[in-house]
Amino acid sequence: MHRAATPRGQLSGAGAPTALSAASGLRLEAFRPEHVADRIDRALAGEQLASVDDLAALLRRDERARARFRRSVAVSHSGLFRDPEQFEILEQRVLPRLLEHTSRLRAWSAGCANGLELWSLAIVLNRLGALDGASLLGSDLLEENLAVARAGVYDVVEISPALRGRARWERRDLANDPPPSGRFDLVLCRNVAIYLEPAAKARLHRMLAGALAAGGVLMLGRSERLGDPAALGLRRVESHVYECPR
Repeated sequence: MHRAATPRGQLSGAGAPTALSAASGLRLEAFRPEHVADRIDRALAGEQLASVDDLAALLRRDERARARFRRSVAVSHSGLFRDPEQFEILEQRVLPRLLEHTSRLRAWSAGCANGLELWSLAIVLNRLGALDGASLLGSDLLEENLAVARAGVYDVVEISPALRGRARWERRDLANDPPPSGRFDLVLCRNVAIYLEPAAKARLHRMLAGALAAGGVLMLGRSERLGDPAALGLRRVESHVYECPR
């Protein structure tokens, strides 16, 4: 007997077929069900398909369609000095406090998208005279984003070869993978957790808190906050900014 295709609008993150997760290369169960359902409906409309089964088949055979769907689910938005008020907080208060205790700042842009967040941080560190000793890491779920970050060529700016040599990039699934080795003085993870389901969000926040060095700082997006910073061993020091006490 032929199995009926799954109709549009009836898919949730928790109930997403294994075939669709496998076809996209994304663990869809980590994302909020309503977010996944919305992105699937958009993909069905955009690709002019009738069912989730049709979408899974397309993603398996069409690399460009697969990339479009992955970027839609992973929400790969970035920009040079995106949310400038947060970079003002970094430059005027957070980084000067951190640099009182270290001349070799270790920073991680977690969920870096195309890398412009980390390059923005590098520009700020250069203005503060602290770039030479800094260690900069960017990680993202999508390898295609990391390829752009490594190339350093954007519509708004082209990163010099000398500056590109100061950053390293790695693929990392923040909802499922362990953190990078070592501890960080600054972790930026902005507008990532808002797309995750509650258990995955809680795991992410625990992982980020555990990646901080003593005195290290975690900055979330301006629409995000930790529900119970103390439970993670952190304290709020600025709007959307949390510190691991020394």
